[in-house]
Amino acid sequence: MADVIEKPKRKMLPFFRQLLAVSGVVMYMIGTGANIAYPGVLLQQLRQPDSAMRLTPDHESWIASILGLALISGIVVAPFSLQKLGRKVTNQLSTLPAMGGWALLVAAKGPTALLISRSLQGFAMGLQAAAAPVSIAEYSSPKYRGAFLATIAFSFASGMLVAHIFGTILYWRAAAVACGCFYALSLILISISPETPPYLASRGKNNDCRKSWKWLRGKDESSEKELEILLNSQKKKIAPKIPQFTFYRQMIMKPEFYKPTVIMMFMFILFQISGMTVVPSYTVPMMDDVSGGTIEAYTSMLMVDVVRFLTAIMACVVVNRFNRRTVLFLGITISVISLLTAALLLYLRDAGYIPDEYKWIPVIPTLFYIFGKTLGILPIPWAIAGEIFPLAYRSIGSGISGMFLSIMFFVVVKTAPTSFRQIGVNGTFCVYGISIAICGVFLYFLLPETKGKTLYEIECHFKGEIDIKAETFEIDKMLEMRKVEEG
Repeated sequence: MADVIEKPKRKMLPFFRQLLAVSGVVMYMIGTGANIAYPGVLLQQLRQPDSAMRLTPDHESWIASILGLALISGIVVAPFSLQKLGRKVTNQLSTLPAMGGWALLVAAKGPTALLISRSLQGFAMGLQAAAAPVSIAEYSSPKYRGAFLATIAFSFASGMLVAHIFGTILYWRAAAVACGCFYALSLILISISPETPPYLASRGKNNDCRKSWKWLRGKDESSEKELEILLNSQKKKIAPKIPQFTFYRQMIMKPEFYKPTVIMMFMFILFQISGMTVVPSYTVPMMDDVSGGTIEAYTSMLMVDVVRFLTAIMACVVVNRFNRRTVLFLGITISVISLLTAALLLYLRDAGYIPDEYKWIPVIPTLFYIFGKTLGILPIPWAIAGEIFPLAYRSIGSGISGMFLSIMFFVVVKTAPTSFRQIGVNGTFCVYGISIAICGVFLYFLLPETKGKTLYEIECHFKGEIDIKAETFEIDKMLEMRKVEEG
């Protein structure tokens, strides 16, 4: 009877410990979702006639898009911080400018203060954009890694929903206080979690690595084998020091570096060109146009948020159960068809082919578009970002791919108001749909399947070392001998 009771405990405990370690990053990403969505309520309140602060259209577009520029500065710093200070310290430090940004926003008296506060938030987001997928992947076992990485999508959706709810029921300064609290909670949770085992192994801290690993993963046979493979792989990489220029020149020529980097460039271009950050920033005017004014502005905004939130919950299950490629291309297909259908219906409505009582019809494919991009295009790039880079280049690879994320963030959000004005919502939807399809074609030929593989197996795939049976056989023999000795 005692064995029956103890067995579930051994199985459940590692999961909950990994969940605790991941939860600090999750809280941070909820704050990131709130950062992205907050202009949707801030700008709407500041447009009111009785607003104490007046903004020009140029101010509005900068407030929404400056996160993208500020992201670049954070992403430039992130690789050095991740490599020198570690995942845990980088996560801790990233919460500080974020909280400072929200505090300044609460006290802001004019557009300059708003822009500075958004810049601080963007810098913090840049640090975390590189650190979050890496940290979650390194904390997680292959069995749970898909679900944990999908929590990034859930966190974004939750933060967007929370920001819009707070912004609907609270004054914008009070809403900013509520949104900023997620970073304080994140800092607490990150501080009580250990450093990731792969980072400790890469720094030669094998004893600390073993302690962290066993706390996170337990002491079962498969866990012990994966730990020994990790430590063994780092022993092989000990080499004499070479000049920095030579190191980087050799790095960019290695397939395990340049192949994942190209894949992540397309992933993050897809992520942004799908309207992932445009929609939360301009939900109210966009949905007002899509619905033809038949649905109240805040109601349509909350409709989008609820669909995104429920789909993000579904994505946590779907990403862990099905192949990454299957989920991604399903999301791409739904998004492209929905965007082009919505664009066609908007064109027909504007041309007078749809009666006034049915002019809300484009809302339906628009909500399917939100569903498709949240199901596949939102979670998969972050899941792949945490898995695809080898440990030696994980920090710099995440930084370089994050650079494309930030540049595309700025370009897409900054040009969105002009795009809506010049070619309309229907034209913008057509551009997004075609762009998603083009990125999808490239990724179809470039992206390997990573579900269920260890991070070391994925690294071996890009190196061309497909067969690692010989190494695992040696590890098995070593573990058997250790068991005999412990006897």
